[in-house]
Amino acid sequence: MVTMRTPTEGDTQYYWNSKYGDESYTPGGTSMGVYLDMGGSYGNDYTVGIFEVPIASIVGGTLTSATLHVYSNGFNTNYYYGSADVRWIAPTMALTGNPVTDDVGSIVRSSASEYELWDSSRGQGAGWFSFDVTAHVQADLTAVRQYSTYVLNGSRETYGSLRTAEYGAGEISGTYAPYITAISSIPEISTFAYLGLAVFAFLALQHRKLNSQR
Repeated sequence: MVTMRTPTEGDTQYYWNSKYGDESYTPGGTSMGVYLDMGGSYGNDYTVGIFEVPIASIVGGTLTSATLHVYSNGFNTNYYYGSADVRWIAPTMALTGNPVTDDVGSIVRSSASEYELWDSSRGQGAGWFSFDVTAHVQADLTAVRQYSTYVLNGSRETYGSLRTAEYGAGEISGTYAPYITAISSIPEISTFAYLGLAVFAFLALQHRKLNSQR
């Protein structure tokens, strides 16, 4: 089992207006929130959360399973009904692990839902949520991405947030950061690699013998 946590610079909150194109990032907070204000002729104000989970430690292995874990602070709505969810995206730009630097916000302008965190008809509470993201992580590995990227979405006037790596500065670093646990086999060492190790060991032994004879 490999645990891969989002670093402090790996999560952010992103805002944009559908009419005027105003946009901004809010990195470095203890939570990343979500909201959608239907502004009519003034355009809609969208707020989402974005985070990148590093997956470099399983590159080259054979992935068996991958599970995304996020900590919800809870959600609610000012409308008649509401929902909040996390969805995977497949960025086309090179990723650095910092969604602000990568400008991931430029490709998240969609309200598509995938992994449900909250729905007003069910009213799930705050706490840890886990989702099977094996297919998505495998797609990232196949595309040679070093990170698996996710977006926190909400429907009309739904508000709430997920905790980030910055939450609880006095606690163990990254305790509440979104993270992925994966089961992945270690790549087998090739025959040539074994031969190389054998040659290296033989040369090291000969060097030691020469030194002992001096």
